[in-house]
Amino acid sequence: MEKKLIFNNICSEELGIIVVEGPPEVLAQEEYEEIIIEGRNGTLIENKGTFPNVEKSFILTTIDLDQDIDLMIEKIKMWLFNIKDNKILYAIPNRYNIVKKVIIEEDIKTTFEEYGDFKIKFLCEPFYYDLLEKNITITEKGTKFYNKGDFNSNPKIVIYGTGDLQLTINDTTVQINNVDERVLLDSKLFLCLDKDNNNKSIDMIGNFPTLDIGENTITWVGNITKLDISPRIIYR
Repeated sequence: MEKKLIFNNICSEELGIIVVEGPPEVLAQEEYEEIIIEGRNGTLIENKGTFPNVEKSFILTTIDLDQDIDLMIEKIKMWLFNIKDNKILYAIPNRYNIVKKVIIEEDIKTTFEEYGDFKIKFLCEPFYYDLLEKNITITEKGTKFYNKGDFNSNPKIVIYGTGDLQLTINDTTVQINNVDERVLLDSKLFLCLDKDNNNKSIDMIGNFPTLDIGENTITWVGNITKLDISPRIIYR
């Protein structure tokens, strides 16, 4: 089955570019350190709790061998470097990585003229996200949310309310004081912003909330009318 490369919200085939060779499917692997202990067989493995970036390399070529190469290269440059959406989809339906950097290690024109194709590499975050994931709205205390992913996730939460507010997910509580209408907590970017997108971290007490694997109980204290949550479920 043909595998399509979609990046920057554009399928390569729309540019007349097809994949000759794509990357193998690499699972996120936790970084670790091997520690030698005298008198012990083998080594002690210490997991670090962090995951390295994933590299996705592609060999691409053009569908139309008679087209103007210079024009093709200009289209490729716009596609790869005028980035408005840094999602990349390939091989797995509706699952995407987030690209942190696009790397071209060779002169596309020379390589294409000599070999008929060219190589590009995407440096990505180590996890997959679900393209079809929807935000959830919570209006009742004690609501349960199920994280069906492979890891704890770092959600983006908009809290609608006023005054001093406490949000609790499982056993973790964060308090934001002096809220006017709403406040945003972004646990991935470590942002606490007021309704005008001004920094509100000075009024925040506690840690940014996360969603554990499996069931999560969400409750609060204070004048909160609803929560809008982008779960950001992640998969290996």
